[in-house]
Amino acid sequence: MKAKLRPEDIYSKQLSWLCIEPMLVSVRGRDMAAKTEIYRQLHEGQQALFLFYSYHNHTKSLAEFYWFSAYNIIEIKSWNGIKNGMSYFNQNEMVDLLDDIERLITSENKVGDTWREVLTTDLEKDPILLQRTEALYATYQIVAQAAITHMNEIILQNQEMYLEVE
Repeated sequence: MKAKLRPEDIYSKQLSWLCIEPMLVSVRGRDMAAKTEIYRQLHEGQQALFLFYSYHNHTKSLAEFYWFSAYNIIEIKSWNGIKNGMSYFNQNEMVDLLDDIERLITSENKVGDTWREVLTTDLEKDPILLQRTEALYATYQIVAQAAITHMNEIILQNQEMYLEVE
C-alpha cells in the first residue's frame, strides 16, 4: 500500500504526511478495528508515520496536546508504538521527549493502578501542570518539526517503499 503523489509533491515539506494521508483519511471516524486492519497492512516505516501523524495532527493547541497525549497513553495505548516509530526513524530526541510527556501524564493522572479522567480543563485548574505542559509543548513543536524533516529525507532516499508518482 503506497500513496500516489504528483511529481511536484516529492520535494514538499509535507512529504511524510502525504505518504500516509490516504491511509489515515480512509479510517477517519471509523472504529479501532478498522484502523488496526489498515495499520497491519503497512510496513514498519509506514506504521511509524501512521501512529506519529494520528497523534501529531491532534497537537495544534496546548489543550489538544495535553489531552491527546493522555488519550494515546491511557485509552488507545498507542504511545509505545509512537515511540517505536520514532526509534525506527532514529529520532532519539523525540523518543526522550515522548518519555517526558508520558511521565507528566502518568504523574498527574494515575493513582496506584487507576487512571483518573483527563480533561482539557485540567490545565486551567492547575498552574503547575500548565507550566510543565507548556514547556513540553514548546519543545515538542521544535522536535516534531525536526523529526518531520528527517522523515521526509528518509522517504526521499527510499521512495519505492512509500510512494508512487502519478
